[in-house]
Amino acid sequence: MQLSDGVIALRPIAVADAQAHLAGADPERVRGLDGGLGSLESVTAHFEQYVASWAAQGSARMFAVTVDDGETLVGTLEIQTDRFYLAAGQADMIFELHPAKRGQGLATRAVILGCRYLARTGLAEEVVLRIDPASAAAVGVARRAGFHYMRSSDDPAEGPLDWYVQAL
Repeated sequence: MQLSDGVIALRPIAVADAQAHLAGADPERVRGLDGGLGSLESVTAHFEQYVASWAAQGSARMFAVTVDDGETLVGTLEIQTDRFYLAAGQADMIFELHPAKRGQGLATRAVILGCRYLARTGLAEEVVLRIDPASAAAVGVARRAGFHYMRSSDDPAEGPLDWYVQAL
């Protein structure tokens, strides 16, 4: 399964994507996967969990965000439908583009394609983006993708977050 808008494509993440993701991703973000190491083993293990969830039709889905007809990995898009902070019918969406590909509108395209996937599959009725309010670029993605500010939260573990929502 692959979704495309002619510029980018989303496809289920594969374990084989771990090396490309590690090479292109923001080192701070990758290190967060295993509490500080950011190793190929930790990224592989993280991707294996998503591959298993896809296979089981579970509540966690990760897409590879690609360009060049699906050949080049430029980021990831995660969808979670079972987070404790979500209301019934909501899905949490987390997008991350490799630094070299930021500022080109690709994140907005990925979020829109992710929303289309959720609408088509019926996995959610509303999508939530929880964004660090200091990240002007991420707030811009939410606004360009048609999301609306809902509320702010300040969790001791995650810090301040602005919640943006969009009905599907």
